[in-house]
Amino acid sequence: MAKRGGPSISVKMILTTTLLIVVTVVGSGFLNVVNVRRAFDASVEKRIETFREGRSQLGIAGIDAIARGLTPFLIDHHDPEIELFVKGAVPADNRTDDKGRLDYGLRMAYVLDQNQQVIVYCIEKAKLECIVSPAQEHVAMSAKFGALALNAWQQTLAAWKAPKDPPVRVSLDLEDAGVPYSVLAYPLFSGEPPTAAAAWPAEPVSGSRVGYVVLGYDLSPIANFAADAAVDKAAAVRKAALYTGVVGLLFALIGTVLAIFQGLSISRPIRQLAWKADQIARGDLDARVEITSSDEIGLLGENFNFMADQISILLQQTAEKAKLEQELEVAKTIQETLVPSDAPVKKPNLTFAGFYQPAAQTGGDWWTWADLPGGRILLVIGDVTGHGIPSAMITAAAKSACDVARYIHEEITVTRLLEIMNHAIFESAKRRFVMTCFASIVDTKARTITYANAGHNFPYLYRQSEGKGEFGSLMIRGNRLGDDPSSKYEAKTTDLAIGDVLVWYTDGIVECENTTGEEYGEKRFRASVKKAAALDASEMRDSIIADASNYFGDTSRKDDITMVVGRIT
Repeated sequence: MAKRGGPSISVKMILTTTLLIVVTVVGSGFLNVVNVRRAFDASVEKRIETFREGRSQLGIAGIDAIARGLTPFLIDHHDPEIELFVKGAVPADNRTDDKGRLDYGLRMAYVLDQNQQVIVYCIEKAKLECIVSPAQEHVAMSAKFGALALNAWQQTLAAWKAPKDPPVRVSLDLEDAGVPYSVLAYPLFSGEPPTAAAAWPAEPVSGSRVGYVVLGYDLSPIANFAADAAVDKAAAVRKAALYTGVVGLLFALIGTVLAIFQGLSISRPIRQLAWKADQIARGDLDARVEITSSDEIGLLGENFNFMADQISILLQQTAEKAKLEQELEVAKTIQETLVPSDAPVKKPNLTFAGFYQPAAQTGGDWWTWADLPGGRILLVIGDVTGHGIPSAMITAAAKSACDVARYIHEEITVTRLLEIMNHAIFESAKRRFVMTCFASIVDTKARTITYANAGHNFPYLYRQSEGKGEFGSLMIRGNRLGDDPSSKYEAKTTDLAIGDVLVWYTDGIVECENTTGEEYGEKRFRASVKKAAALDASEMRDSIIADASNYFGDTSRKDDITMVVGRIT
């Protein structure tokens, strides 16, 4: 092997440890700065939320109080009193903060009469500005009162006209010339509670409507909160960064000294261990490491010694595994001969096609068919508990018993067939494995099906009736094969009709799960059968299997899947 160059392991350990310390310190400093920023951001958000909540409560209380105060004046049409009331209310709650910044509180207000005409409008800018309509000549809300007042009124009317649960007291967030406002609007009624339905029409629908009041509260202090927080946050971040830098430098120096000492003490035994590992890599399996410590390096030496001992064992196991896989492949090939091909089978008045897919290399599902005298078709499907080689051996026994029974009894019946197979599986498995099985004989001339069941899923009979598809099942019960050697089985006969669809299946198709762990289920299975019911047997089989495969996705199958689809023609 070529000699490798580059820094020694001790140098690498020292550099790596030092770099790790630096990265940790820088990362901690970064996280500290981020946390400081988050703390300030959370604080200002909380302050803004508290301010908004307080201003909202102030607005609700204010508009209720102003509404009560204005209602008598509106009833009596006392415009001068209304004007004085509004001019006094708007500047009444002005105040300054600790930095001399003005908080207007209630900054804009206007009152309309019962016909939605403006009586008085006031707003605080550099000074209080008011527009007063002449008595008995009130004017409609328009752009001359400013964009804020007009937008507030238009959006208020739209809110009252809302088709579902319109509010009576309308609350809006608006902005005018960069100044944010919390706007509240409320209709005033006398003698009855106000409603949105009676508030929005231009002409009063009730004589109790006396007017409207719209208030705009100043939200500009929110921007002051953010500005103050930005200054405080910048100062805190600088302080945190400086503190982290000083402490981080101290830890980096201490860590570098410790890294040098630790790197030199560890690298010496590792170099010796690497030399022995190189000998093993070159094929000297007799090379062993001398164990001089009980720490992780000593453990690594023990593992090297153990590795050399295991290599020869591993080579032997690999050869045995290859042989076992070859035998499994042979077993799979043999089992595939136990089930018919997937080619459709066409008989007079009956066409059917099967599908078989084991969950492992070999499986426990099985199906077969055979011609019987008199134009009858024997069709058998079974499912051994579990899957793999043991289950595959039981299916071979079942196949053999079925073939022997047909050979001995030319006029074989489904009940006699299940009794013979039951005895054969009991003698083969001694109850360690059992098999569910459904045996059926289709009389293609009489268009009937005679069947017996050994604990298997009931096959479906899907029939078109009066333009509708209906599901039935070939329902009959019986003990599983191999449970009790003395079991007896009953048979039933059902008439078939042209166009009937028969579906024999094992539980693998309905119990396999998708990527979320949900089973395919009988409901989806029946829906897939119904969707494909108009197709011929092989196309129907392919469609049903495709639907199930799309549902399963890439999830591994937990059970074998076998299905046979038949159509009466």
